[in-house]
Amino acid sequence: RLGRASVADLMVGSTVTLGPAELQDGVGRALRDPSARVIYWIPDFEAYADVEGKEVDLSEFGEGTLTPVGDAESPMAFLVHDPSLRYETALLTAVASATAMLIHKAQLEVELRARVDELRGSRMRILDAEQRERRRLERDLHDGAQQRLLALSLALGEIEARVDDEDLRARVDEARLEVSASLEELRNLAHGIHPAALIDHGLAVALESLATRAPIPVDVEMAPLDGISPGAELTAFYLVSEALANIAKHSGAERASIEAKVEGDRLVLEIGDDGVGGADTRAGSGLRGLADRVEAIGGRFMVWSPSGGGTRLRAEIPCE
Repeated sequence: RLGRASVADLMVGSTVTLGPAELQDGVGRALRDPSARVIYWIPDFEAYADVEGKEVDLSEFGEGTLTPVGDAESPMAFLVHDPSLRYETALLTAVASATAMLIHKAQLEVELRARVDELRGSRMRILDAEQRERRRLERDLHDGAQQRLLALSLALGEIEARVDDEDLRARVDEARLEVSASLEELRNLAHGIHPAALIDHGLAVALESLATRAPIPVDVEMAPLDGISPGAELTAFYLVSEALANIAKHSGAERASIEAKVEGDRLVLEIGDDGVGGADTRAGSGLRGLADRVEAIGGRFMVWSPSGGGTRLRAEIPCE
């Protein structure tokens, strides 16, 4: 009688569409087992997943703790329960049958969560590949083109010292200046590809460097930035660098600001300007790219940009 009452309580959920968590709670109540779980089969991934969409290895569960839902040969799910319930065969069968009737929407939600989790992992792998490629490009520029330009500058200096003709010496000097300008541009390019200031001196110094080199005045306010992982620092650096570049190109601002602080387990960045406003993440790839970079590592990205009221970006980046 208790078993029939438990199944009846679970079936009350059939009057509404249950989500994965609600269905799992209902199964736990029906089995009188608060630890009970529902593990779903996700055909596209050919794997089982829990209610959060995380992959589950069935071999980790002990004997007598799994009851199939649906066809025993190819279950659509498993009930994971206390091993003592294996002696309650009728109850397990009834709850499994009721679960099979209620499971379809929950299974779709679990599959969606699994896809979101896979997408997040894919975005992280793309960012990791990007960082590796940036490091390779910076190393190639430093060891290749920069060294050749330095050698050329030195050679021109030697030639200039040996030439008596004033006009020719002036032309050689002009060539040296052009080489020096090219070398500086190349160094700036390498700095943008893989920031040496960030690697050598930390995030605070790197952000100060970005503010100093910006084409408009930038006010910087920073609390101590401790306990931040290298990946989070790199994301923050590129976020501020791109944001300042966008301000210079599109905002018409006369002044900008950067605020950085650690709140709990998150690095919080706010970048603002006094420009024309009206920025929209849907209107172009710049802000959308910044949002993707932050969200790829589990952060949040927000934009306030009223027309004529300037623009403010806020990013919350996990420190780990």
